Amino acid sequence: MRIISKLFFVSNFVISKITRKQIWKKVRQKIGNIPHLSIDWDDLTDRFIEPVIWVVDHFSDSLGKIFVSLVWLLILFVVGVAYWIGLSFYWNISAELTIALVIFGHWILLNVVFHYYMALITPPGLPPDAEQIPHIKARCKKCQSVKPERTHHCSICRTCILRMDHHCPWLNNCVGHFNHRYFFLFMAYVVLGMIFLFIFGAPVIVHELSISDASEQPIGYPVFHNGSHLLPVKQVEEVTPPRSRSLRRAVSVTVAILCAGILAALGALVGWHARLISRGETSIENLTNKDDREAKRLEGSTFVNPYDYGSYENWRIFLGLSEGRTWRCVFFPSVHPPRGDGISWCFKNDLTHVSYK
Repeated sequence: MRIISKLFFVSNFVISKITRKQIWKKVRQKIGNIPHLSIDWDDLTDRFIEPVIWVVDHFSDSLGKIFVSLVWLLILFVVGVAYWIGLSFYWNISAELTIALVIFGHWILLNVVFHYYMALITPPGLPPDAEQIPHIKARCKKCQSVKPERTHHCSICRTCILRMDHHCPWLNNCVGHFNHRYFFLFMAYVVLGMIFLFIFGAPVIVHELSISDASEQPIGYPVFHNGSHLLPVKQVEEVTPPRSRSLRRAVSVTVAILCAGILAALGALVGWHARLISRGETSIENLTNKDDREAKRLEGSTFVNPYDYGSYENWRIFLGLSEGRTWRCVFFPSVHPPRGDGISWCFKNDLTHVSYK
């Protein structure tokens, strides 16, 4: 659990500079309201954040590769333990139940691997040359590229990203217009997989922790509880050596702790991104829109997000459910592109601005 917490702590710093500035601005505003507290926040912020920025700027590529390797290793480890310990446990209870769990579990695993791989290899989207979109005059001050709406510069990738959400170290890639769906569905299916493992893994862990070591001298003969009856061990399995039994217990507990940490972290992240998607916002836009909402509130008016088409339509746009595509593209792997090109957007008050493709 401590390792997972540290990794997620480090990854929180691997984000775009605009996000970091917004976060520190909020922190300074909140603490600055405390009376009789005089602190040079600019100097304090610079002293604290500069070493972190230096590490991220110089080692982000290496750190990203390490994080990606960790993700693949975690997937292999959890799946391997499920086969090693869980499969034999449920097979001794019911072959039919085991087959059903294997099919359902592999459906989740297929979606996890597919969406993670696609999020890794799919470019988030780069602005085209200025000659291709002469009607857009905005330019990025850092890389001098053309800057369409909802485009932001990533200081780690050192380029502008179409409809940028954030830079994800676990992907070693930015999350933008063309891979945002893969990123979100990967997290969603991981959370579903963790819930699946907790529900059907709990009896396995209880079984592993409740069985006495073979080194003990039992009264009578060893038995196995199959869920409804006590059966002699010799009918279902040989007595496991004490060293192997201790290893199985340690591995079972380790997987349970890992899954708990992953479920807590990704569960919160999935809920956060689902809320943003329902509102038609990216992570960066959520920060900037908060300031706009507050400014409008002080003016006595209401802030209107021009990219919010209502929760249902926002989800259809995000998932790319157009041109006859159905929810099958969500429940099964699909490489269909998102709606639109990430350059032009359709506003509520100007439906002719450029429609979605």
